[in-house]
Amino acid sequence: MSNEAWRNARAMYEKDICARELGIELIEMDQGFAQMTMVVTPKMLNGHQTCHGGQLFSLADTAFAYACNSQGLAAVASAASIDFLRPA
Repeated sequence: MSNEAWRNARAMYEKDICARELGIELIEMDQGFAQMTMVVTPKMLNGHQTCHGGQLFSLADTAFAYACNSQGLAAVASAASIDFLRPA
């Protein structure tokens, strides 16, 4: 476990209004790795009463961002894709 990765993540999270508003929390951090969690609330449900794909993508994209920025270098994604394996 890298203390530097945690330090970088905490600094980023302080400014990450979107992640905080979605209830996304850091579980584990290391260089090039981030594990995050998010509680699905009723406001996040789609017409099938499952979590909206956009909300799930936001969770995945946020974890990706923290992993990419874990070494303290500013980075943004140029592309991303996701496969939805089952409803949440």
